[in-house]
Amino acid sequence: MAFTHHGDLPYLPQELFQMIVRDLEPVDIVRCRRVSSAWYRAFTNPISLIQILKSSYPRAKEVRELCQPDTPNALQTVHGLSQDKWRALFDTVVERYHRLTSCGKPRSVQKFDLQETNTAENGCCYVAVEHWETHTSHPGTKIDMLFGHTFWTYEEGLVVFPDKHERSLVVLDLETRLTYMVPFVIANKNIRRIRLQDRLLVVEWADEDQPDMWSGCGWYYHYATSFEINRVGRAWDVTLRNEWEMIPNGLSLGYSDRFFSTHNRRHYAIYTSLDSHTAHRLTIWDISKPSEYRPSQDCMNQLEDTATDAEPFIVFEYDYDALDLMGLRMSRQGEWHIEIMRMDIDSSTSTVSITQVMDGGRMDYNPLEYTPRTKVTCLPFRPGCSPLQEVQTVYPQTVYPPYRGNCSMEIPPWTATSPWPCYWGICESTDEKANVSFCLSYLSSRTQTGYEEDPLMVTIQTSQSIKTLNHEFAEEVSFKGKICGDERFLVGENAQNQLVVLYF
Repeated sequence: MAFTHHGDLPYLPQELFQMIVRDLEPVDIVRCRRVSSAWYRAFTNPISLIQILKSSYPRAKEVRELCQPDTPNALQTVHGLSQDKWRALFDTVVERYHRLTSCGKPRSVQKFDLQETNTAENGCCYVAVEHWETHTSHPGTKIDMLFGHTFWTYEEGLVVFPDKHERSLVVLDLETRLTYMVPFVIANKNIRRIRLQDRLLVVEWADEDQPDMWSGCGWYYHYATSFEINRVGRAWDVTLRNEWEMIPNGLSLGYSDRFFSTHNRRHYAIYTSLDSHTAHRLTIWDISKPSEYRPSQDCMNQLEDTATDAEPFIVFEYDYDALDLMGLRMSRQGEWHIEIMRMDIDSSTSTVSITQVMDGGRMDYNPLEYTPRTKVTCLPFRPGCSPLQEVQTVYPQTVYPPYRGNCSMEIPPWTATSPWPCYWGICESTDEKANVSFCLSYLSSRTQTGYEEDPLMVTIQTSQSIKTLNHEFAEEVSFKGKICGDERFLVGENAQNQLVVLYF
């Protein structure tokens, strides 16, 4: 028997109506609004929508914000938003998770043209640090696939990249889609790497106007410049903090030299391996204080003693012999042989942690089962410490994707949510709060002639399902082997030298 007007579903007692709603899928709630105006009002009731959000998507960003400590009961905030705003919030979350778990397609795509690498534009050139030829994260140490370096960096909803049209570095807020200029003059500079960590942007670069005349052609002094990125209201403020010479004691770097680094708000650590100097060095700087002194503008060090503020200074340094004694030196016997996978710095404990991948060199592994052990060496850098007595070594149960380019040295270990924690995984981006992960990987089969590579794929894993991202969109973000993001967006680079953002 059909419902009469007053027996229709929206006019049922609230308790009975809520019992029915709890058995519906969230996407069905959206469909039910199309029946009539009465159904529309009933299925946009904030009380119903909040209960569905909390039960179906408790870890979504918007739902977590509803349940902040200052609002322990989300129902108390109902009167603070209009019914239309609650409907819009509900629809946004439901559509996002429908796309993540069911259709594998983003809601929208945004692209930004990047400045060309290894090509001078307006006196600026982006020159990546040389990659390693071999690495122990691969069976037999031979690297199966190398990806080019990316000159963009991501952290918690912010992306910094070289905008081709603005001809400068810009900060992109993915939530508002607004961009902010980085006050960094790129003219006559060779950018080597940019990295955003702890809301501090560090740009590592070489000065084309300051070649090292003593070392010969192709050697340049290298500098690092830092910028604080702070939220001001709903906008962002990008402010220059300080600058320092990356290699101390007047040493320069050639473009065949390798180095990698890390930083936080207080310290900066750099591991250098100079090809011609046969020198390996780990240097830790204190970069916590703002300073107006610019060593790049004082190549003769005539102004350093007149600086009135606290410029960056070296806290501790490990030389060739110390690193060799601890088993951290990169050796070269015909070609580079490297075990180091990642470096992290902890200012609270004054330690630099270097992760090494063990078990390399053997060829009897099945690649699908190849999960080498890792070793983490914690080096103290407190002034006056005794490194040999205080150094600590641990063997954590963590798995890293193999080295496939220098971007691999910035990738965290696989999480428990990763669907491909094995050799064929390339990169993973995990939103731990939302329990959503994107995993970039490829599958391969062993043949007599080597490896036959299948197309790269991106897998989306949530607490509800595992879904493969549509191949058309996977190609748009996987070209450089690096993806970043959270439950709301995925960032990568395509073959057309564009930064691509997929919005879910």
